[in-house]
Amino acid sequence: MKKQEEKVMVVKRDDLFKGGIWHGIKTENLKKYLNIISQKHYFMSRHKVENDPSWQQIIPYLIFENQGKIFLMRRKGSHSDRRLVNLYSIGIGGHINQQDIKSIKSIKSIKSIKGESQIMAWAKREFEEEVEYDGKYKAKFLGLINDDSNSVGLVHLGLAIQIMGNSPKIAVRDEHKLGKLMSITGAKNYYRQMETWSQIVYDFLVRRHGSFYSSSEPAISQKRRGSREVPLNVSSRQARTLQSFSGILPDWLIEKYIGERKIKISPLARDWRKNIDQVSIDFHLGDDIKLFRGGTYRFIDTKRGLPEDAMEEVNLAEGDPFILEPGAFAIATTLEVLKLPNDIIGRLEGKSSLARLGILVHSTAARFDPGWNGAPVLELGNLGPKPAILYCGMPICAFTFEKLSAPVKMPYEGSRSDRYSGSKKPVASKIEKHVTKKR
Repeated sequence: MKKQEEKVMVVKRDDLFKGGIWHGIKTENLKKYLNIISQKHYFMSRHKVENDPSWQQIIPYLIFENQGKIFLMRRKGSHSDRRLVNLYSIGIGGHINQQDIKSIKSIKSIKSIKGESQIMAWAKREFEEEVEYDGKYKAKFLGLINDDSNSVGLVHLGLAIQIMGNSPKIAVRDEHKLGKLMSITGAKNYYRQMETWSQIVYDFLVRRHGSFYSSSEPAISQKRRGSREVPLNVSSRQARTLQSFSGILPDWLIEKYIGERKIKISPLARDWRKNIDQVSIDFHLGDDIKLFRGGTYRFIDTKRGLPEDAMEEVNLAEGDPFILEPGAFAIATTLEVLKLPNDIIGRLEGKSSLARLGILVHSTAARFDPGWNGAPVLELGNLGPKPAILYCGMPICAFTFEKLSAPVKMPYEGSRSDRYSGSKKPVASKIEKHVTKKR
């Protein structure tokens, strides 16, 4: 049977998330959700639900452990789902289809067995189908995995199940995967190449085993709006750090604050975590640019402000080129709109690779005050000897964030210094409002 034609188990998203959407592993109030899956599942053609988030495809996600080691797999380039190619996975599993249910001989009527017992029957069937294993094992249900941050997670719900085996002899049957046993510490080296479910599970395992991340170690699982779960990514050491933290945000805190929408970025790409480096996140060149017209005016009077026709507006579509001539100056915005809380400063930093071509991304206005709300403005200049071609949507700058020791009393939006708040397109200089008139 072709994968896209098989009928897979699904549950309506509205049935699962009536009580609110969570992110990460849910370990509380599981009986309710297991009964929903048991009683309200359907079987639908995979191609109809693969990109439809109104349905959640149910995936047993089995974490095999033996003597403190976990089974880590890598999906080869020939894997059927191109979105997961070459990514590492801690979870063994796949879709539940009608043939799987029929082949569970011990179950006369799938509707007669409910909740966790049914889940374990599915897990046993999936484990024996996916791997070759000659030992004995015990299964334990850990919780439900949800991750809406990417296109794969948005249409799947994971049943996280621990498989404790007494033998290390395990191998993947699927020719499109490779796998081996590895210590949890060793698996950390593959963390950033893991699919997001595996990152979530890895964080869970580290916390469960009583290990703590160092400040340089990554963390993925974030608490989302509407979630009632305690975030599993924050170790007790990090929790203590957060209580009194002030300073430049490291990668894991940038990720945490964006995930919790303390720092709001819109639109936020589904793979936004890939844009985060050690202390920054990339922003991209927007589709509106205002270019100074050469030779139109001999001078600019700062008391009178900039004449309306002093700048030419250029509108771009995704991927369109824009030529910045030597000595030219333009203002633009990022594709992203940024909203900061009252205790965080944003700083716009140029990209080193552009700077080495003589391209300036900002002149002086690199600080975005607490309470800022709008599309950050870029001040583009070309100091190089040759015209430079920029492209709409390309990474153009990086933002770092600094947490204050206390919130400001007067946030930027609505303050006396607010002249550009809320703008999503480049707004020309309002210098005339800065100049003090004579009394």
